[in-house]
Amino acid sequence: MFDFLFNKSRSDFKIHAGFAPNSVGAFLINLDRATERLEFVKPNIDQLGFPVERISAIDGKQLSEEELHKVCDYKKFKSYFKMLPERGTIGCSLSHEKALERFLESEYEFALIFEDDVVFNPHELRECVNKAIEKKNLWDILNFETFHNGFPFKIEDLYEDKHMSLYFTPITHAGCYLINRYAAKKLLEKFYPIIMPFDHYFAASWEFDIKFVGVEPRIVKQNFGNSQIKSETTKKFNDKKIKLSNTVFNTRRVVVGFVYNLYLFIKNLIN
Repeated sequence: MFDFLFNKSRSDFKIHAGFAPNSVGAFLINLDRATERLEFVKPNIDQLGFPVERISAIDGKQLSEEELHKVCDYKKFKSYFKMLPERGTIGCSLSHEKALERFLESEYEFALIFEDDVVFNPHELRECVNKAIEKKNLWDILNFETFHNGFPFKIEDLYEDKHMSLYFTPITHAGCYLINRYAAKKLLEKFYPIIMPFDHYFAASWEFDIKFVGVEPRIVKQNFGNSQIKSETTKKFNDKKIKLSNTVFNTRRVVVGFVYNLYLFIKNLIN
């Protein structure tokens, strides 16, 4: 609809022919070496009452230069973000791709995808998920762990004082989100080459013609020390050409994102 960043498509992932209506599967992304994180977050996820599957995260540090350049467009990434992608950033994206693929191979209608460094109240999160499923026509991705203000505008009540909101300025973070099969398929279709961190990618809803909303006030937070997937020190590039490219990218992202979400907001009011 408003897409201008991603023009390649893939269809080499498996999709299960059917699904159980309103079913939810939880998928936990966790590095094999991050056993403390698994012990930290798994008990909380178990309390939600959904089936849980651990996704062995892709360790970017273990990827060869050839493998990294095969999946990532370093030139575009650098021009958009004024830096080269970290190995961990690429590994994080590939880990979310793996979780989305596994979800589409399953019989669940929805996936609740977690990174392994989040904290939350299980009862509160479960109630929000259940209420969101009752109103599944309003969203394709429901983000629970959001960073940046985003200037949220309420579209629907969820649980107690919690509500679904559209965001009118960019947000990031993908520590916990609920996603349907349509959105998962859309994200996978344009996944390669990687040209931005996953939490920027999945929030670019206009690129995929999907409804991306978040929960306000926010109920999931990242709270387990420094990331083990993304841990390098990044070098910034500030030459004029890169600065201009970065400015154009951010301006288009803000303007197109605002227009698209305003369109969804007005459409929701009319309906």
